[in-house]
Amino acid sequence: MLNGATQISITKLDILFSDCAGKTSFTDLSDDAKAFIKNIENELNTPVTIIGTGPSVNDVIDRRN
Repeated sequence: MLNGATQISITKLDILFSDCAGKTSFTDLSDDAKAFIKNIENELNTPVTIIGTGPSVNDVIDRRN
């Protein structure tokens, strides 16, 4: 795990799931989009913390706490 990834960012979620365009909350995403993200987290054992949902600088979901 030396030099391994500790977080993942995903961009262009709005291209894969058009109903997620412009969303700024994880709870507002479609069930398919949430399942897609959770699958990535499970397969890579790394949290997805930043999700881009559109072209605007504000079209971002930040899951870091």
